[in-house]
Amino acid sequence: MSKTYEIQIEKARILAGGLQKSYEQVSPYGVTTESLARLEAEADEASRLNEELDALRAQVSEKASVASKKLEALRIHVQELKQVVKKNFDQTRWESMGVPDKR
Repeated sequence: MSKTYEIQIEKARILAGGLQKSYEQVSPYGVTTESLARLEAEADEASRLNEELDALRAQVSEKASVASKKLEALRIHVQELKQVVKKNFDQTRWESMGVPDKR
């Protein structure tokens, strides 16, 4: 869980709990049971969404790792094939074979 999310969710839950315990004292100032229930529901929803976000981050991280490995394999393969052209053909023919490099 993201530390920022975790801190905000915990603050909301602590506030809700404290206001519920002191409800008689804070109710004259406009604090209602509905607003406290809504605060708890929002904290629960934020927690659920953050868990989903963590799962998505893990998936992205995994996919990025796979893609990075594939890109490295591609780079190596390109280099190998370019070397075939460079070692066996005159530089004037490289561009027509897809090797735009110049020594």
